[in-house]
Amino acid sequence: MRRRSLLAIAALALLTPVSALAQTDRQATQRGAAWLERLSIGTVGQQADAIVALAAAGRSPASLLPRLMRMSAAASAYAATAGGAGKVVLATVAVGGNPRSLGGVDYITQIEHQYAAGRYGVTAYDQALALLALRAAGEPTPAAAVTALRAARGRGGWGFALRRTSPDDVSATGLTIEAMRAAGVSRTDAALKGATAWLAAQINTRGGFGIDGSGQATEANATAIAIRALRAMGRTPPTATRRALRNLQETDGGFRFTARIKESRLLATVDAVLALSGHRLPPPY
Repeated sequence: MRRRSLLAIAALALLTPVSALAQTDRQATQRGAAWLERLSIGTVGQQADAIVALAAAGRSPASLLPRLMRMSAAASAYAATAGGAGKVVLATVAVGGNPRSLGGVDYITQIEHQYAAGRYGVTAYDQALALLALRAAGEPTPAAAVTALRAARGRGGWGFALRRTSPDDVSATGLTIEAMRAAGVSRTDAALKGATAWLAAQINTRGGFGIDGSGQATEANATAIAIRALRAMGRTPPTATRRALRNLQETDGGFRFTARIKESRLLATVDAVLALSGHRLPPPY
């Protein structure tokens, strides 16, 4: 009996820090969401990002609908790129709307118009956001788009320009991992496993990530995207990585880009809130 009691106490001691850490993540998420709610956001892309982050933080579709309506007024012009249309679709789905009829515009068709020979648009963000948006909307993703991503992989991960010869970066790699998983690629896929190993190796001594990897100073966006990519691969993001991201949160709830650089707080905060909420792309949540 004494042995069982000691084992129970030991098990509780092991669980408590994990529970406390999860609670800390939740608190940081809600403080970041509250900061976002106080902002007046004018651009379509930033409003789309904020809607997705707030939905991940648990805000109701009804509370987010006015944001979506404001966004939709200028969304058609913004959605001229695959990535832009992808963001509009992700925000629309996060609120429970119909991306084929938002303000009279079919944003799925907008994405499809950017497709040619396995590629959506030009950059890794165009390709990844398009695939994530299609998955969110329940639309099929072309096998050729995944094949194109495999062909564009660099030495370890992917680069912004989505060319084998372009430098790999943490954010492009993390977003591509999310997109490939959303497109149905297995966690056991060799390319995904290799890219994830490359991503994990870019961690710095404090547990954070910089976009260019190799132990750079912790950046909110790269660290948040790395957390989401690890989660997409079925891995628990390291305690130190989540702490490194939370350490960039300021007293008002917003997140800094790095410890030394304050801007761009909106971009840093939307990524951080999504990552610390325990979710990843795509919605719905």
